[in-house]
Amino acid sequence: MGKDRVKAIELQTVDSADIAADTWTAFNTAGLDGACFFIKVNNDSTGGVYISYDGVTAHDFVHSYSDYSVNFQTNASPNNNVSKMPKGTIVYVQGTAGQGNIYLSGFYNE
Repeated sequence: MGKDRVKAIELQTVDSADIAADTWTAFNTAGLDGACFFIKVNNDSTGGVYISYDGVTAHDFVHSYSDYSVNFQTNASPNNNVSKMPKGTIVYVQGTAGQGNIYLSGFYNE
């Protein structure tokens, strides 16, 4: 049974010099530690990047030097706070190589 506390996933980092426009690079090859109710991508690099949750389709775009966050429970239907990104989900990034890092952080209930 779940406990009533929040845990953070380990901060994941991708060097933007290691990404390419035609290849998805995984943030977290082992997948998310838990079913996250909140994730954030902080793009502290010189180029915009695409984010994918399946390694095939671009789902989001994050401009250079900006961040993108998703609170999955905000729009949960019927507002019962159960929408989460599944445990084990691998998050990918793609874009033109640049300078700086891209970070993935998130939170889940233990």
